[in-house]
This record gives sequence, C-alpha cells and structure tokens, in this order.
Amino acid sequence: ADAGRPEDWIASVGTSPFLAERRTLVVRHLLRVDADALSSIDLGRLPESSLLILVADDESGSEDRIRRMKTTVRKGWEKAVAGCKGYVWTFEPNPKTVRAELKAELQSQGVKMTERGIDVLIEMTGSNLSRALGEVEKLSLFVGQDRNIGEGDVRDLVLPSREWNVFEMVNSIVAGNVGEALRQLRILITNNQKAEAAAFQSILPQLSRQLRLLWQARICLDAGCDLANPPESVLAQMPEKPSIAKEPPFRQAALSRTAGKLTQPRLRRCFAILSDTDARLKGALPGFSSVDTLERMVLDLSQAITGRA
Repeated sequence: ADAGRPEDWIASVGTSPFLAERRTLVVRHLLRVDADALSSIDLGRLPESSLLILVADDESGSEDRIRRMKTTVRKGWEKAVAGCKGYVWTFEPNPKTVRAELKAELQSQGVKMTERGIDVLIEMTGSNLSRALGEVEKLSLFVGQDRNIGEGDVRDLVLPSREWNVFEMVNSIVAGNVGEALRQLRILITNNQKAEAAAFQSILPQLSRQLRLLWQARICLDAGCDLANPPESVLAQMPEKPSIAKEPPFRQAALSRTAGKLTQPRLRRCFAILSDTDARLKGALPGFSSVDTLERMVLDLSQAITGRA
C-alpha cells in the first residue's frame, strides 16, 4: 500500500479486464496507509468489472505502531470500505487450533514433520496460521522426494518474525551462547545505519516485553500455578499488558522453560541493563555507536544471567 498512491490503485482496477470477467487488484499491507488517503476518491463509482482486494497484513515495529494500526487505522479502512458498500471480512484464527491446521496441511501435501519441527514452525511464525501454511509449502518443495521435514529444515528455511529473533536472542543469552545471541542481534539490526532506529522501533520494546513475560512466568513458577490460569492473588502482581495468561500455549511453554533457568534478582538486573541501554542510545549515559551499545547490552545481559564475565 505504501508503494503507490490510492489514485493509482483506482486507475489500475478501473480499466477494462482483458480475457476475464473482472479486473482484479490486490493491495497488501494496507495498514501502512491511513484511510484518509481515500477522502477524495469515491470507491462506489468503480465499474462492476472491478475487484479491489485490500489486505490488512500483520505488521512489525514498536508496540505503539502496531496498536495504532490494529485500532485506529484498521477501523478507518473498515468504515471507508463499508461506506461504499464493500465487503469487510475479518479472519481471526484460533491460536489453539494452529497445530491441527498445520498437520492437516502437511497430510494433504503428503509430507511428514517432526513434533519439534511443528513447535519451531509455530514459534518462528508467531502462531500466524497464514504465514505458517505458506512456509509449509516452501518446506515441502525443499525436501522433495524425501517427504520428511525436520527441525533443522525449519530453522534453516523459515523466515522468522522479528519477535522470534528477540526470543532466540534471549534464549541464547540464558543458555550462555553469546555468539548466537550476537548473531540474532545482527539479524535484527540489518545494517549499521539503521541500528538506532531498529533499537527503538523493535529491539528494545520487544526485549522489554519478553523480559516482562519472563518475570511473570517466574512469579507463576514460584507460586506453583498454571501460566494459562494463574489465581487472582498472582494476577494482582502482574500488569494487564502484556499478560502471560493471554499468550498462546506454545509461547507459555517456551517462557516457562526459559524462566526456569532465571531468578527474580537476575531479571531485575536485566531490566536495569535495558534501561541503561536506552539511556546510552539517547546520550543520557556515556556510550559509543548504536551497534556497540546494543552489543554491550547483550554481553551485560549474559553476565547478569549466567554470572560469567
């Protein structure tokens, strides 16, 4: 949607179809553009041969950006489409049924995947069914006549969400694998010029969210209660957002495994390191380049969690 103007969409879909009943145009990542861009365009005047499909894809970035897209921007587009008598379809798959849906798709394609491979695929795609199904097709083509997909194939081929990269970075830090943690950090940074932007837009917000969820998991483990249904006395100690009780089952299991290796004092130290990193990037504390500051954060987190310099 942000690669062209809405006027261009209308001009394209409004032309006469060639050897077909309809002239179809699909616009992806709709939420990157406000519906106000259509204020001077009357979608209702499109010819009957026009089929304009607007897709509100999942987006990445800071929590504020994602929240705005899912609420203000999305509602604006729904109102605009409904106003010109268009059809609005909301697809909300149940995260609890993703595994069953994936197994059905694997069976239909005649391939097998290990249970751990399915777990990793769900984690890497953030339990997004449409993304996971697309990756299954790619994996099926890759294994060819072998027809068996392992965990290694999934890790090598699937394009992970940025949230998963942060999760893997934290897991690597907890496991003492600093080299892998730094590798995940560099994937998130992509290049030196965008390091600071990536830090404020995704790395620090997602890392903060991950640590808050791990802290909640640690509280549940200390209280001996279920992460999916903690008692009111435990919930009273936790924030409403993010809430570990509302996380999908696969993520609750992963958080429980990681939190089992942590203590609350170490988690408190991690929050302090995250705060210092934010201050260094903003110039409130002494620091070097953005990349150096983020790498120092990883090393400091590793020392705080493992106790090894």
